[in-house]
Amino acid sequence: MSQSRFYRFILMEAAPMPDLTFYRQKRVDGGVRTGIDIDGVTVCEDFEEGDEERDPALRWYVDLRCSGDSLPNHADSAREWLLEHEEMIRDGFSRYANQLAAGADRDDYPLQWSGFQPVPQGVQMSIACSAIRHVDARELNKVLREIAEHWSERIERLCAGVS
Repeated sequence: MSQSRFYRFILMEAAPMPDLTFYRQKRVDGGVRTGIDIDGVTVCEDFEEGDEERDPALRWYVDLRCSGDSLPNHADSAREWLLEHEEMIRDGFSRYANQLAAGADRDDYPLQWSGFQPVPQGVQMSIACSAIRHVDARELNKVLREIAEHWSERIERLCAGVS
C-alpha cells in the first residue's frame, strides 16, 4: 500500500510594518498644517490659517517618518509614543538643524536624515524635508529647531480630545 503525501503551500503576504508620521507643512499663503498619520491615515491634525490670499501649494515640509512592528496604531497611543521618545526626537531634530545651519543644495531634495540615537528596538526613524525656494531652504534649520523646542506642547495640543 502506497502512502500519498499532500503538501499544502499557502502563499502569505507579510503584513507591512506600521508607519507613523509626524508632519509640519507651511503653505505659500502662510498657513501651517501639523499632524500625525498612522499607515497613511491622518489621526490628529491642526491647521493655522495664513494671512495671504488662499494658496495651498507648499513652501516647505518636514516629516518625522517612523516604521516598525512596535509602533502604535491608534491616535492616543501614537501621542504617548511620541511623548515617551521626546528626548531622542528633540535631540535628533536639533542635531539635524545644526547640520543644516548654512542651508542645503536644492539638487539634493528631499533631504533625509536618520541619525537618531538610540532608536527604539525594531523601529526605523528618519527626518525628511524640502523647500521650494532658496530662501525657504536656508530657513529649514530654524524650522527643525522650532519643532525640537516645542515638541511636547505641539503633540499635546495636536492630539487633545482625540480618542
